[in-house]
Amino acid sequence: MRIVCFGDSLTQGIPGVSFFEALEAMLPEDKLVNCGNGGDTVISLYHRIRRCRLQGPVDVAVLWVGVNDVLAKLSLGHSILKRLMRQPRARDLAEFGSFYHRTLETLCQRASHVLAVSPLFVGENLANPWNRELEGFCTVIASLSASFDSVHYLDLRTCLSDRLQEEHTSEYLPKSVMTIACDALFLRSPDQIDAVASRRGLRLTLDGVHLNSEGAKEVAAALRRTVDALCPSPEPL
Repeated sequence: MRIVCFGDSLTQGIPGVSFFEALEAMLPEDKLVNCGNGGDTVISLYHRIRRCRLQGPVDVAVLWVGVNDVLAKLSLGHSILKRLMRQPRARDLAEFGSFYHRTLETLCQRASHVLAVSPLFVGENLANPWNRELEGFCTVIASLSASFDSVHYLDLRTCLSDRLQEEHTSEYLPKSVMTIACDALFLRSPDQIDAVASRRGLRLTLDGVHLNSEGAKEVAAALRRTVDALCPSPEPL
């Protein structure tokens, strides 16, 4: 089976711990391709997918995008960086939905199955305004996914949210672009990443967005369960 993962830095795996590498280890018989690119918004990812030339058939295309369309509004630094990187954010839910729909249409032409994954978090406090905005994106993605026969929605946000309600929630937010850049440059091992996440009071992420070891493990496990359900292994003769 060939699985291609499209997304932003969460898919790329920098900064933080890579769920992609964990998923590869869970699916050793399958071919996984990482098409993650740090900072991608729904608009920039759509254009990148349109330009992408995939070699050979794709059984499952994983689409995980949306968090940067909210993160871009967190600080002036994030907003400026989006402009410099030519990664414009969606201005509202309608524009987000329009580009997400176009992305699904493109992927459906190239893959047997498309797995549309809900955006995760901007901060681990699910009641903050950024996460409430992401909830709107999740609703749009779920609705759009239902309009395609070959698209399957994974509500990853709900799967992981239960973990955050068990204990006190940190208010840490990744407001500084420089801090994110330093995390990407200097935090290379899972042990380093987890130690910093712990100091920040975070349970599943390094900085409220990017994954720590526990978050990467949870994401990989949820993706594997869904992929197994979409493409079950043939019964042995």
